[in-house]
Amino acid sequence: MDSTLLAKIHMVSVMIFLLIYVVKTVLLFTSRAKLDSFTKVFKVPEMIVSFLFLVTGSWLFALLGGIKVFHLIKLAFVVLSIPLAIIAFKKYNKGLALVSLLLIIGAYGLGEMSKNKAFIPAKVVVANDDGSQLVTGTRTFAANCAFCHGTDGKKAYRAATDLTKSTLDAGLVQQMVREGSKGKMPSYASVLSPDEIVAVGAYVQTLRSAQQLSQ
Repeated sequence: MDSTLLAKIHMVSVMIFLLIYVVKTVLLFTSRAKLDSFTKVFKVPEMIVSFLFLVTGSWLFALLGGIKVFHLIKLAFVVLSIPLAIIAFKKYNKGLALVSLLLIIGAYGLGEMSKNKAFIPAKVVVANDDGSQLVTGTRTFAANCAFCHGTDGKKAYRAATDLTKSTLDAGLVQQMVREGSKGKMPSYASVLSPDEIVAVGAYVQTLRSAQQLSQ
């Protein structure tokens, strides 16, 4: 499945999942009878939404092959919130229900915040590393950029630019790496050294050149 479509399904399922939990928490504080009725009616839809939420999220992580610090905290929040919610609504425990809801909201917020954060670099070893700019660019790109762009530049994860078709020169690529693109590509200014950013800019040009030679 296309990662962009998968991400949309995930986001919709997250929003519905969150809405169901908000409604159930409000009903727990206001009317147990209405909570029981709501739970009975929406039991199956809630199971379907929960399944989509977890499966699409896991699928996206699998396609991406990388993770961010905020992703790790988000996963911890989600894993903790689900059993707490089950106990809370079964035992009519308002405190646990509120904690569970706050954890889910926090997980959603962390997911949004992570968009502008860099990935935890992959461990990459390049054979015959002579310290040249090309080798540095190759290693740095594979460790930090290949999650979304792929090692060949064509992965296009969640509509990431196909770098073999990019028209940006090395200087503009360096600027993009340093500053990022709000809501889409994170800034790597605090992650990569100036020399690494220059090397990545030069390496991206080789991806386009390689594509042109293969045509």
